[in-house]
Amino acid sequence: MRAPPRYDPLVLSPRADPFPHEAVRDLLGVVRAMYAAAKSAGAGRLELARIARVGTELSRAIDLAADARPGTLAFAAAWKRAEEGTRRVADLVDALTPAEPLVIAARERVSAAAARVPRRKRDER
Repeated sequence: MRAPPRYDPLVLSPRADPFPHEAVRDLLGVVRAMYAAAKSAGAGRLELARIARVGTELSRAIDLAADARPGTLAFAAAWKRAEEGTRRVADLVDALTPAEPLVIAARERVSAAAARVPRRKRDER
């Protein structure tokens, strides 16, 4: 008879320290650029899904933190998601991962977004 699987309990401790909204948002931007670069390079469905899961984790952390007050369970969950997402981003890269494809992918996304803005609205800024 097999032993039941062991699960690490998710332990959340209250957190009162400020949530790093800008840092998590910036990291989410890096993950989005990684996804775009991987897709452009012909990455497979599984690799793209792996990157997307990390982005979803960071996005959920941002959403949770926006709606939660420090010291609450939701705020602690936001921190936990952000920390886990950060760890998973580090698993996506290594010292040999070049930054150039990420920068190019981000630049292409910005250029595409700018092209979608009507000329008159761009001139009004």
